[in-house]
Amino acid sequence: MNQVYLLGAGFTRAVVGDTAPLTHELMAKLDISDFTEIHEEYERTLPDIEQFLSLLDLKVTHFHQINNPLSDRLKIIREAIVQQIIKQVNTTHLSEDNLNKYSLLKNFIDTVPCGACIMTLNYDCVLDQGLYLSGRWSPIGGYGDPLYSSKNENDNNSKDRILLLKLHGSSNFTESESGQEYFEIEISNHIFPKINLNTKNRQSSPHVLIMSYIKQFHNGIMYLWRKAIYFLQKADKLIIVGCSLREEDTFLRFALYHFGSNANTRRSFIDVIDMGEDNCNKIKEKILKLVEYPKNQQVNTFPGGLSSYLNRT
Repeated sequence: MNQVYLLGAGFTRAVVGDTAPLTHELMAKLDISDFTEIHEEYERTLPDIEQFLSLLDLKVTHFHQINNPLSDRLKIIREAIVQQIIKQVNTTHLSEDNLNKYSLLKNFIDTVPCGACIMTLNYDCVLDQGLYLSGRWSPIGGYGDPLYSSKNENDNNSKDRILLLKLHGSSNFTESESGQEYFEIEISNHIFPKINLNTKNRQSSPHVLIMSYIKQFHNGIMYLWRKAIYFLQKADKLIIVGCSLREEDTFLRFALYHFGSNANTRRSFIDVIDMGEDNCNKIKEKILKLVEYPKNQQVNTFPGGLSSYLNRT
């Protein structure tokens, strides 16, 4: 069975606990005291961070188009907001010494089949580090990026060939120099102990797609989305963990349309894993409206969350 995973913020919350924020918790923790230019938008949209960031992006675009001096100031504010979001989500660093503390993460990694594709919308590197420390995956080629496309450079081919597609970017993806087609990736001992490779200047800004209806896609991110669609087309099982399929993520909704499209004559399977019956049923309703062949889908919901899913008999 060809299976793919789709992970949202609820996955990291499940494996590391309350230190990992959920999307709806991010906005209240932003410090905008120095940014009077966006106080009105903040107060009007709290706690909906998607609406807030969308209004901010619209404001940046508007003032840029009319060559208003406020444009540069708003770009600085936007970058500061992005940095605050990254700081909030990137709170956990795993090492060989503390990996054993996160038994649920280890159990999840153990269940991932060789050659599987994991699509994640999370910026943090918790899963990346867990996969690396398990010995089943390497960041050198394991992100699906074209920088390590040749067999000689792709260390992930000597592992279990698990592919980790970070479709919204990552705290260790960074903006490339002007004119470069793809983003840079930090692969260093700071994130991956004893890897002895450093591929970027850590002073660079992280390359992420923030929670806005107006997403600015880098060519490198588009490359990852194309790979995601390819794996979704081939798959006959989709496992969704802690991902609410939020309305602002229109590109994800487009990608999910392709799930099982190459297998339209046979049944496909979708496992929805979240906390609570209500959340699971909402995700089930959404996914059946998104896929090309809803009548072919057998959807199973697991309202006890990731722990009960992995412990099922």
